[in-house]
Amino acid sequence: MMETENLAPQNIIRHNQVTILCSLCEVAFNPGETKTTICTNCIITQTDISIGITKEGIINFCRFCRRYLRPPWTLCERESKELLSICLKRLRGLNKVKIIDAVFVYTEASTKRIKVKLTIQKEIMNNTNLQSTFVCEFVEHYQQCEDCKKEFTPHTWGAAVQIRQKVVHKKTFFYLEQLLLKHNAHDKVLKIEQADDGLDFFYKTRSHAQRLVDYLAATLPISVKQSKQLISHDASNNTYFYKYVYAVDLPKICKDDLVILPPKLAKELGGLGRVQVCYKISTIIHLIDPLSMKVSELSIETYQLYEHDIHLFSLRDHQSEFIILDSERIKVPNLNESYMSSSQNQFIDRLTRITLMRSEGDMVPVTVKCHIGDVLKPGNIAIGYDLANLVIEEMEDIKSYPDVIVVRKTIDKNQRSQRIFKLKRMENEMEIEGAEKTKSKKKQQQKKQEMEEESFEEFMDDVAKDKDMRKNMILYRDEEAIKKLTPAQLKKKYTDKQSKQQNKQKQDEEWDDDNGDDVKLEELMRDLNLNDKELTEPVNEDEDINNFIERLAKVNIEK
Repeated sequence: MMETENLAPQNIIRHNQVTILCSLCEVAFNPGETKTTICTNCIITQTDISIGITKEGIINFCRFCRRYLRPPWTLCERESKELLSICLKRLRGLNKVKIIDAVFVYTEASTKRIKVKLTIQKEIMNNTNLQSTFVCEFVEHYQQCEDCKKEFTPHTWGAAVQIRQKVVHKKTFFYLEQLLLKHNAHDKVLKIEQADDGLDFFYKTRSHAQRLVDYLAATLPISVKQSKQLISHDASNNTYFYKYVYAVDLPKICKDDLVILPPKLAKELGGLGRVQVCYKISTIIHLIDPLSMKVSELSIETYQLYEHDIHLFSLRDHQSEFIILDSERIKVPNLNESYMSSSQNQFIDRLTRITLMRSEGDMVPVTVKCHIGDVLKPGNIAIGYDLANLVIEEMEDIKSYPDVIVVRKTIDKNQRSQRIFKLKRMENEMEIEGAEKTKSKKKQQQKKQEMEEESFEEFMDDVAKDKDMRKNMILYRDEEAIKKLTPAQLKKKYTDKQSKQQNKQKQDEEWDDDNGDDVKLEELMRDLNLNDKELTEPVNEDEDINNFIERLAKVNIEK
């Protein structure tokens, strides 16, 4: 009994805990938990760990190039990780707390507000961690970046590339525009201005302009002249600031032009005829003799040497229409492989004898040889040069030349409504002299725009019928035009595998179909439309936050 009486008081003292009343809420609690006279709940309510952290900020945004100031100026989308890091760096006091999570709260772009929901954690006392969540708001402040300032301020460019071609149409520049867009060769350009005979590209540094000149030299026959002008000079540091200008000249010869060569140049090219037709432009000029159907190549250096002696006649100003009556393939006997594979005889397996008749004037049939007979069929209308009726002084000394030169098949303008593709264009500015536009200048500008639109439509027609030209471009689907097509018309726009195999088997006996060179839907790319409902449909804030919590990684700010 004595042992039990001695143990009982000890057990009672061991299980009893000392409690006191909180000095704020008067609730009993164990002071050993906080080691203060305040309970845990009061400490949480009375302590704000977000004190000292800025909850508002300003983000500089350039509306022209859509970039944010990091610095440097950085291109990033809304609600992206890059923009989140920029926002967090604008907040002060984050180095004293631990960031648990950071997500965006959805806001409309028109409000120019960016909201970020932050979850932070901090140790307040005695190894007690407190976690808090709050929302920070940032305002987009418009400010021009340095590149945009130089674009809108004169005398800020360091180098310019002036591309010129003295022809009536703009097809060469349309083709050059698509090449630049596909290979992104104009990414460093500050501004593009449109002149009467070409385009002007302005760059910040000389190296950027030299990059464009090198690309042009690898794609087109050009001649380059470089000049520089001293702008400023610092004698103390012995530094000079120059402006560089690259004058790039394109030859006047264009595709399908009639070329009259001087006698000396005709001998240098292998004794071919003086009457030639340009059928292709690459880094060199490709010509074909309409009599012998042999091909010759003219380099840019040779062209510059005989530039004033070469006479050119464009198809646009001297064309005539012909009706195809009959076409017969010219069968070539078995020849050596070396002869067939030479560059001069690349059209020898496609030669045809065509019987045609002028659509206007005398209806006398004329039989000529042609290198595009695989495209022409009886009943088609072709365009070319009627040398028998054209009055050309330069051809008086020439004895042998054909009466008619067929260049290509006509393209029906009514088929433009069935065009299923479109091309992207570069933004450029018209160069207009004078500060005020008079009525006469407005009329001239309207005429130029109408001629340019018509020239672009002709260029689109050429793209629709030329496979080789489409290889160097990116064609996009025209969804509105595709919806207007009938099921029968839409079926023709798909490539049939069985018809491909049949055409390969009959290639030696028959010509290809008329629609063989047409643009098919398989060749086109889908264009990004920013007005789609899926992209512009608003998202609920709760769903938006949960979605970004799952996708975004936790962001840690280091000291």
